[in-house]
Amino acid sequence: MSETAKQRIRKRFSRAAGTYDAHAEVQKDLAARLFRELPEDSGVERSEGVRRILEIGCGTGRFTALLAERYPEGRIIALDFAEGMARLAQKRLADKGNVSVLCEDGERFLAACSGHFELICANSTLQWFDDLGAALARIGRLLSAQGCFAGVLFGPRTFSELAQGLSQVFGQEVRLPPHGFPAGEDLAGLLGAIFPRFVVQEEIKVRNYGSLLALLDHIRKTGTGGGQLPGALTRGRLRQLDGWFQATHGGYPATYQAFVVRGEK
Repeated sequence: MSETAKQRIRKRFSRAAGTYDAHAEVQKDLAARLFRELPEDSGVERSEGVRRILEIGCGTGRFTALLAERYPEGRIIALDFAEGMARLAQKRLADKGNVSVLCEDGERFLAACSGHFELICANSTLQWFDDLGAALARIGRLLSAQGCFAGVLFGPRTFSELAQGLSQVFGQEVRLPPHGFPAGEDLAGLLGAIFPRFVVQEEIKVRNYGSLLALLDHIRKTGTGGGQLPGALTRGRLRQLDGWFQATHGGYPATYQAFVVRGEK
């Protein structure tokens, strides 16, 4: 990914910071699912040492607040590369003395960091990385001897209906950002090269929207769109896309494919 493309993603998420929590229902559900993958903080020998925690892509800090409650004795470093997101996270977590929120690029932070963590987690973030394999290898190196990595990544089938409809409207293949996201077998290969024990679990969620504009508005307000279209999405093309959804699906569905992953050293 070029620096220009990364800047576009950063600005898109920063602009969506104020509307993200109200519209990111899928991400909220996946955060709850990820929370169940975290090691317990009592009664389990390996988890009693969860004291240094890194969260990559903290967004508005909603999941970070759960981490702070789960691990009240832990020190949490929470990163987000979008300034708007980081500001909201800092505001939300102002009363959490064990949390530091940094506006940092996750890949760069991992490359420069020399510390160690008992837990590294990332919700709906790593699929945007330029070099996921290198990032996961660095995560593995930064984990302590009994460390745990837990994350959720969106997969390539996300927004498949919209991509198909746009391809019909423009008469050529339209590739939205999820086309470049990792598939389950890719994640299994990457994790297996780093962690002696790992799991990859697929989650499929389908959301139905009341109109095409509601679907597109949802994408804009969560910052998750941004595909490079081969032309302008004019009113005429919007009408064609609306008709395609109605004829093909009888409505406006959006598929979200996600992978819940966990690796242990």
